[in-house]
This record gives sequence, structure tokens and C-alpha cells, in this order.
Amino acid sequence: GSGKSTIMELLLGFIQPDAGQILFNGTPIENIPSEILAGMISWIGQKPVLFAGSLRENILFAKPNASEAALASAVKAASVDEFLPALPDGLETQVGEGGFGLSGGQAQRIAIARAYLKNAPVLLLDEPTAHLDPETEKTVFESLQRLAAGRTVILATHSAAVHMFSGQRIELQNGHIVLRQGAA
Repeated sequence: GSGKSTIMELLLGFIQPDAGQILFNGTPIENIPSEILAGMISWIGQKPVLFAGSLRENILFAKPNASEAALASAVKAASVDEFLPALPDGLETQVGEGGFGLSGGQAQRIAIARAYLKNAPVLLLDEPTAHLDPETEKTVFESLQRLAAGRTVILATHSAAVHMFSGQRIELQNGHIVLRQGAA
């Protein structure tokens, strides 16, 4: 109710502001072709967007022509390799729509691997650890910290683990900034 999801929708170009402008490096968002904007941004929400198919297909969705080495690097960076041995067919394991067949933490790590593979300069994280137990939340945040290096990150969360990220912090309440801390 504070406006976090609305900010994400604005930055993704899904909705337009009633007033003012959204600029990316000085360019109004509405002047950026949608395919260029999509290439600039990786988004990870509270429920990973996974489709029916193999884990490999779900990760490669970000970059279908990625090499096996790039795929393996993304799998390792997102800690997907930690649970792959327990799956019947490794990366070829089939999952249902929405990641059916995976735990919440496993599905989130697949989404993180996709973001690693995409390698976009802007990372939008909308409650990426919602519905995860504290230990899984910690490991997912650790993966996200590695992913955040060298990127512009906008993290919307209620999690107390937000302290794992440095940078400017803005608290919203009813669509208004109520607290501002740190340097951008």
C-alpha cells in the first residue's frame, strides 16, 4: 500500500506517471523503445515468473543463444548448482507453470540465474524473498548481493535483511517518502 509495486511498474514502463518524468540517463522512458528498455532491466519479483519446461529453458529465456559456459556460470552464481544434484534430470528437470515442482527458494534461484545470464545494468527486485524461510532468505540475498555488483539496483522489500545491501534507502508510506538515508 505504500507505492513500491507502482514504482516498479513505472520503471518497467507498464504504466505512465500522472505527472513528472522517468529518465534513464537523461532520456525519458517513453522515448526508449520497449525492446531496448527490456534489455536494460532484469526484474525479480516475489513470485518468480517460470513457465512449464526444463530448468535450462527457464534460465535461457533471458538469453537463448548463451553459451554452455555462460549458462554454467549463471547456475553457479545463483547457487542453483547446490540443489541440481537432488533433481531427477539436473537442468533438464521439467517444472510446471509458475515453477510447480520446485520450492520457493529453488524457483527464486532460477529467476536469479536468469538475471545473471541476462546481465542487464538495472536490477529491479520486488520483494524477492517474500514467503521464504529465514535461512533460504539469507542465501537468496547473498546471491542477489553478488548479482547487484556493478549494477543499479532498486530493491523494494519489507525484509529486515535489507541491511545486506548498501546504498541509498528510501522508506515510503502512503506513496510518500518518509525517510531517506545514505548516498545514492
